[in-house]
Amino acid sequence: MQQINQKLIESLREEEHQNTFTQLTSSSNNHNQSIFNVAENDVFTNQYFLPRNITIIGGYGRMGKFFTNQLLGAGHQVNAIGNSDWENADTLLAQADLVLISVPIEATVDIIKRAAKYLNPDAALADITSLKAEPVEAMLKYHPGPVMGLHPMFGPNVESFAGQKIVICSGRNDKAFQWLLELMQTHNGDLIYCTPEEHDRMMVMIQATRHFCRLTQGVFLAQEEVNIDRSLSMSTPGYRNEIDIVKRLFKQSPQLCVDIMLATEERCQAISSLADTYKRLANLVENKDREGLIKEFAQAQSFWGE
Repeated sequence: MQQINQKLIESLREEEHQNTFTQLTSSSNNHNQSIFNVAENDVFTNQYFLPRNITIIGGYGRMGKFFTNQLLGAGHQVNAIGNSDWENADTLLAQADLVLISVPIEATVDIIKRAAKYLNPDAALADITSLKAEPVEAMLKYHPGPVMGLHPMFGPNVESFAGQKIVICSGRNDKAFQWLLELMQTHNGDLIYCTPEEHDRMMVMIQATRHFCRLTQGVFLAQEEVNIDRSLSMSTPGYRNEIDIVKRLFKQSPQLCVDIMLATEERCQAISSLADTYKRLANLVENKDREGLIKEFAQAQSFWGE
């Protein structure tokens, strides 16, 4: 246990979270005393603010570290499991009140299956993957206890849940997660409830096709060797916003971007259809078909209610 906590401390130190790992390394007595001091405030007398024991699988990753910091800051005990920590899984998972899975999309179901055999039947199990139907189905299949799918609609660079959307997909026994949902709401997070199936349909457009558009734009600008700084010096606000979004995309892991686009057949088909739309409109431009372009614009204009 000390070895796992020390690894998490070192990982957090790299992110310069001095307050977080100071709390993590404090003694059990001091930690409990701090929780009881906080509990003197009426809002923390609610059962949902009692300290929990949490294990994050993938806790050394950037999003795993974000959740670690938020949960530690709320007075909970947090342990992490990385690729080399599975020899401690029987202890870290068996004692956990909540196990949070924060791993790449393609590994999520295998990790759920691998972790479930160690869990207490009453432990809460959740994932934060950008795909929901398959992970929630797997959690319900392999774990008899409380299950919930979460999708933070933000990256790990934010400082808190404040102003951020988190999609919530019920699985089983939502009450077991009420303390976690209230923590997010207390920090001004915006919780959006939907089914796993609706989530995945929406993410086709919200994530997959948008990633493809931004990837295409970024690749094109790099291919044309555009002087971005010079272009920004004479740009419109809209162009600056678009460039900022493209820059943020290329600060991410390429594996993450690609996995989001390729996660389901539905996403691949939607991106293919979008590419066909690009090609159709590009052909109109190439042929200088003014009337054809105006017709396309007018048809879309009616959809947007303009």
